[in-house]
Amino acid sequence: MAVDTEREQLDPDLERIARANLKELGDIRIDDVLSFIDRGIENMPSYMDLYRRWETQQWAVGDLDFTLDRQDWLDAEDMDRKATLWSHRLFFNGEERVTSTLAPFVWAAPTPEIEIFLSTQMVDEARHTVFFDRWWHEVVGTDTKNLGELLVEIRPDTNEGYNELFYERLPSAAQRLATNPKDFDAFVEGITLYHLLIEATLALTGQRFELEAMREEGNTDRGFYRGFTAVARDESRHVNFGIKVLRDAVREDAARYAPIIQKTLVECLPLVSNTLDPPDPRYITDYGHTESEILQFAFDSLNKRLRAIGINLAA
Repeated sequence: MAVDTEREQLDPDLERIARANLKELGDIRIDDVLSFIDRGIENMPSYMDLYRRWETQQWAVGDLDFTLDRQDWLDAEDMDRKATLWSHRLFFNGEERVTSTLAPFVWAAPTPEIEIFLSTQMVDEARHTVFFDRWWHEVVGTDTKNLGELLVEIRPDTNEGYNELFYERLPSAAQRLATNPKDFDAFVEGITLYHLLIEATLALTGQRFELEAMREEGNTDRGFYRGFTAVARDESRHVNFGIKVLRDAVREDAARYAPIIQKTLVECLPLVSNTLDPPDPRYITDYGHTESEILQFAFDSLNKRLRAIGINLAA
């Protein structure tokens, strides 16, 4: 199979972010990482550009040092611990959910280039799950003997929005693709759910506010900050991929594919809002933010990506 080999040219600032190692990621803000998505909107990378980014952005969970994180945990107030556990349960469980449902997307890839990129994403999602597994063992502590037991222990006591997204709609989309990998309508719906809603609107919003809070507290030398920034950089590739798939579909046949994207968004956005609603508002307000501020950021980001795809939210 012949693939394009022309290397993507990045601005110097983006090149620095693209090639930063784990230690150097401690000096990088999450908004700088998210600039990859904005750059992709302005100058859409090819699928092989995104693959080559993956090659240059490898990192190892085993290289992280959680010593300072553990001391922070021991010194933390009860409310800080509760807020952290609420957030990290959502992320940890979510990473396992997206890892376990991605394979049918690879099977349904309509081109070899898309198949190659989605294969790299499977590696990313598995690494993100291992990242949270290691953080939980070394920072919080657990008596569980394996990942399966830990996932049962940390499963979020969540609202129905989270459960419907991760335990009903995402597995259903994956099953539909597994049943008929040639169903491109199902592929478009699945990419909308997985990449545009769960990753771009939900996950990156949570990552942005948590990492900024750590930066404001001067904790950018922590293992979690560096690792979670690496996770966000991975997610920026995934989101650029999703935008490109959906943009290409709309350009090919807007009358067919735009309504699929819009219908999925209209049905699922209330679930995203519900998921971002903490059980205790202090989990947000104690860190200088409001729920409305976080939701506004999420929806502003979504609208920017919809404009790049070539549609609006109206169904």
